[in-house]
Amino acid sequence: MAQTETNKPADTIYFGGVKGVIWGNPGKDGKPTRYSVQYVRSYRTEDGSWRDTNSLGELDNLKIGPLYLKVADRIAELKSEGRQAANAEEDEE
Repeated sequence: MAQTETNKPADTIYFGGVKGVIWGNPGKDGKPTRYSVQYVRSYRTEDGSWRDTNSLGELDNLKIGPLYLKVADRIAELKSEGRQAANAEEDEE
């Protein structure tokens, strides 16, 4: 899947073959950015190319718990960075 600058993930966190893709959705009217997460498993096709799927098996499901915690921590960091940047902009005015 080709990504452009406008729809690039805010971050991607990996754990045990499953990844949490974090998307930033800019807030309107001065509201902060909101984040959403897509959980994806990567696999190889018969020809050796990599593909992603949102369909997770029972073992993948067990990996979501630890991955969820890592993703939640990263979103908290992104929000903190956003607040710091907003405060720096206010200080410059």
